[in-house]
Amino acid sequence: MLAFIGCDIDLQERFVFEPEVDLTDPYSEITAWQFFNTSQALKLNEDGTLNGDGLNYFKAAIEAAGMVDEYNNANDGRTFLMLDNNAFEGNGDIIALVTGSADIEEGETPSEVMARADIDVLRLILQYHIITTYITQNDPLLVRDVNYEFQTLIPGEAGKIILRRDSQLRIDVNRSPAPLPSTATGGGNNERLRNYNYVFNNGIGHSLSDPVRNQPYPSPNN
Repeated sequence: MLAFIGCDIDLQERFVFEPEVDLTDPYSEITAWQFFNTSQALKLNEDGTLNGDGLNYFKAAIEAAGMVDEYNNANDGRTFLMLDNNAFEGNGDIIALVTGSADIEEGETPSEVMARADIDVLRLILQYHIITTYITQNDPLLVRDVNYEFQTLIPGEAGKIILRRDSQLRIDVNRSPAPLPSTATGGGNNERLRNYNYVFNNGIGHSLSDPVRNQPYPSPNN
């Protein structure tokens, strides 16, 4: 004969999973320009020097070029390639492209450096780093290892830019083989995006540690 023993344990409360990681977009209620003015964007090292991942020079460049509205207004979902401090410093980087020299005076602030810039060249650089399509790591980059062509704020062929993602969702910009002139894909001008998916209420941002181009930027006339 089988003996059945009852159990008087109460039913447990329903388990509610609460993830430790906050999956909401922390900047989705502000514009890209408003983010560039936050402490998260204007990073400093412990010794007070500029953090390479920060956007201190980028913010100063946007102001100097008179392009705040491009990052602050509603604009139908653009992609902002955010140029970090590393993209400005060094030979061939933005400071050299817009001033003719990579030299920075001791104690010179990003705003003071950008005040020396050729504004026309600076605007071209910033315009090429704004894409008129909203791009995440897999939309519209649906297929890996395929070149996707987009238009930047520079009109015509000179404003074309190519993005390609790999199986790990890393995105390369203008990397060969891309259907662009060698001025875009050669000579170290192709780059890989560094930090991804900063969602703003007027677009999305990804950071770059070096500028990219289609045609060579003109020499500064300072």
